[in-house]
Amino acid sequence: MDKRIIALGIAMLAAGLSFWAYFNISEPVGKSGMTEEETNSFYEQVAINTDLKNISQLVTGLGFFITLISLGLKRRKKGGVGKPITQKPDLS
Repeated sequence: MDKRIIALGIAMLAAGLSFWAYFNISEPVGKSGMTEEETNSFYEQVAINTDLKNISQLVTGLGFFITLISLGLKRRKKGGVGKPITQKPDLS
């Protein structure tokens, strides 16, 4: 089960980073002399691109935390039960 969780975390991390990089590359660019309609359309595209970048950052963060949690679970399971407790016999 731990291998599936760590694979999910790594996949989410990779997908989030790749989408974030794509949305950074394809950011809309304005030009001088735009009409009011073109300006409104440009601002709408900028807002959508920013929202998509934020979502991809959330996916990246969740993938990072899932990976950390799965590594913590893996290390916790490796540890033993603890030292065996030996009791002294009664002296009476």
